[in-house]
Amino acid sequence: MAEYARELHETSARTYKRPLEPADGASRTEKLKDIRAVVFDVYGTLINYWRPGLEDKEQREHFLKAACREVADRFGFTGFLVEMNPEEDPEKTLYDLYHGCIALCHGNARKKGEDFPEAKIEGVWGLILMMLKRRGYDPEQAVPGQAGDLARYLAYTYNFFSLGRELYPGVVDALAALKKNNIALGIVSNAQFYTPIDLTLLVRDQSRGAYDDFNEIFDPDLTFFSYEYNVAKPHGLFRQLYDALYEYQILPRQTVFAGNDLVIDIAPAQQAGMKTAHFIGDKRSAFFHGRKENILPDISFASWDDLPFKLSFYSEGEETP
Repeated sequence: MAEYARELHETSARTYKRPLEPADGASRTEKLKDIRAVVFDVYGTLINYWRPGLEDKEQREHFLKAACREVADRFGFTGFLVEMNPEEDPEKTLYDLYHGCIALCHGNARKKGEDFPEAKIEGVWGLILMMLKRRGYDPEQAVPGQAGDLARYLAYTYNFFSLGRELYPGVVDALAALKKNNIALGIVSNAQFYTPIDLTLLVRDQSRGAYDDFNEIFDPDLTFFSYEYNVAKPHGLFRQLYDALYEYQILPRQTVFAGNDLVIDIAPAQQAGMKTAHFIGDKRSAFFHGRKENILPDISFASWDDLPFKLSFYSEGEETP
């Protein structure tokens, strides 16, 4: 799977050029001291997933249907989709199946009492494959020797072609600077199995090979992805982080959570006793939900170049070497 992702990334990666326009966001202060760990959200914070036109509902649906057609053509089941629903374009049929299966998974989880369910995306594609196989589709012809893993290939390909995939400018340099200053780095993010794969590819690219794997920057023991726990932020994942910080003898007040969303990132981190940093460098992905007045992050940053200067390992009065 990782090799397939690397080949696709190297041969078919698309960069969507657009100017980054900072959002207007307030904060409590300009700099935080006595910081031992910084934990990051991924999408909209580390990874720029936005592409021009995504804000328009019709255009967004067009992008997603185009990605569906790419998947169907690449893996040879376009004709089976036509058989399923001759009245619709095959990409529309796959689009409806995909979103229907996600809704089904979320509905089943909520019936079990989970308020913030996270569907494993390979399971969603597994349901679609089951329907296709009932109509005669043979996965072995699509990926010889890897048919059992085809759902993950489909999921990765769909994500690859549907959204943007690049780190924001300056991410790796900022992370390296924080790490050099003895600050541990972690992740708490809604994610799927392909998120760590993409992080590795993107970190490798932006660092020009200085880092071969994202785990060379982030501490695996402070990294929590929603797909591993079947729950989405904010429920559950911050509890996992809290327990991990305890093992490191790092207090919540010595930890900064950095994210792009006031409600999903900043508010629950504050409730857990952590300091917070709101990334407002991209107006398209800085989310406020009309809560600017009552959710105030400790710091905000519009450029990744600025973040290392806003966080210090040292306490008030300690002299930096």
